[in-house]
Amino acid sequence: MTISGKYLKGKLPEGIAGGYDKATRYEYKWSSLRGKVKKVVLKKGVERIGHNAFGNFTKLKSVKFPKTLKRIDAYAFSDTQISSLQLPDNVTVIGEGAFYPSIISGKIKTIKLPAKLKTIGKWAFEEQKFTELTIPANVEKIGAQAFSGCQSLKKIVIKSKKLKKIGSRAFATIGQNAVIFVPKERAEDYRKMIEDSTAHAQIVIQ
Repeated sequence: MTISGKYLKGKLPEGIAGGYDKATRYEYKWSSLRGKVKKVVLKKGVERIGHNAFGNFTKLKSVKFPKTLKRIDAYAFSDTQISSLQLPDNVTVIGEGAFYPSIISGKIKTIKLPAKLKTIGKWAFEEQKFTELTIPANVEKIGAQAFSGCQSLKKIVIKSKKLKKIGSRAFATIGQNAVIFVPKERAEDYRKMIEDSTAHAQIVIQ
């Protein structure tokens, strides 16, 4: 399935969001394709993917994102079978539960977070399968349980020196003997935030 960058001026509308929030709800033109679509191509011009836009697309395995994309809203790709992500560097916000598979077991094994990313919402990548993770240099906030339950996650490198908040249990129940590397300039600040977010990871100053 291909969606033009000219669709609604590049901003996909809010989806049928159930009880997630009070936003205006829409049925997408493609809503009837839930359970059928395996690949989505978003064309140049798309800047924002709305709340629950592709939620419950249970056969969806592949998404091609345009370089123009700036924001992925809450639950945009929840309950899919996406196994890898190539997110464009212009994305600044990944909303809560954006890739959280509350029904289907987490399948994302590889991920490169965008260079301009500032906010990672709560539950955004909960229970995924990747083994290594780099938090880019511009990230300011990691939401509660953002990476909780990523039991294969063994190595986290925090490049950002701008972090203001790491939410409760953001790294809870990650891999045994996991190591989190932090910049020396913020080592003490980050140590406290990380200790509140995970019970067992080793913290290494770099």
